[in-house]
Amino acid sequence: MKQIILFSISFLSIFLINAQTIDELAAVRKGNSTYQQAEKVRAEAMELVEKGGEVNTRLANEKFKEAAKLYQEAEIAYRKGMAVTKNFPKANYNLANTLYRQEKYEDAANSYKYVAEQKENDKSLRAKAFHNYGNSLLKQEKYKESIDAYKNALKLYPNDKDTKYNLEYARRKLIQQQQEQQNKDNKDDKDNKDNQEQQQQQNQDNKENKDNQNKEQEKQQDKKQEQQDKQEQQQQRQQQQQDKRQLDALQQNERQTQKKVAEEEMKKSGKSKQEKDW
Repeated sequence: MKQIILFSISFLSIFLINAQTIDELAAVRKGNSTYQQAEKVRAEAMELVEKGGEVNTRLANEKFKEAAKLYQEAEIAYRKGMAVTKNFPKANYNLANTLYRQEKYEDAANSYKYVAEQKENDKSLRAKAFHNYGNSLLKQEKYKESIDAYKNALKLYPNDKDTKYNLEYARRKLIQQQQEQQNKDNKDDKDNKDNQEQQQQQNQDNKENKDNQNKEQEKQQDKKQEQQDKQEQQQQRQQQQQDKRQLDALQQNERQTQKKVAEEEMKKSGKSKQEKDW
């Protein structure tokens, strides 16, 4: 009984694995078919663009939209087919192509890199993966990284003209990018210097304004103090005048009093003499 159960479990596991593999292969085949159809529709759209004209342009746009939808369906099929089993070299490569056609350049770069770095993969496939890995990086303006990718492609296929051309183009773009960055840095340095000078000038102006304000305040305070001094002097003069008038009045009263006393004394003296003489 135990042997029958173990055999049944083993048989069921093998069946599930095979079924899973069959489903994966079916999804990958569907992805391949849809991808090839998308490439065909895209090629037709490009031919219409080359012919030119309003009608052809309109038809081309419709075909580009149809191709974009097919690329998306192909991506879904590929991801379903490789949800468990990852190592389908050509399927991974085509998945990267569908991502590139959808302008998902970062995801495409990761998929191309995965195919290119699997050393057991076909040499030709790895070279194309490195080449397109460089293209994906180029689209992201990662020029230094794209140069390395193109060099790796040329190590596998040294005479590939397209890779050589793209390598030189990436080098020129890198030089241009570095020059633009240098110009930007110089401009930033100049702007920072100008801002510093402007700030220094503003600080100097603020200092001068503050000094002028302080001087104006001091002048106002001096003027106010001068007015207070004048008021105090005027009050002092008024007080002195008042004190003088009071003193004069007292002196006048005293003189009058003394005069009256003297007159009284004279009267008294006159009366005494008369009495004595009498």
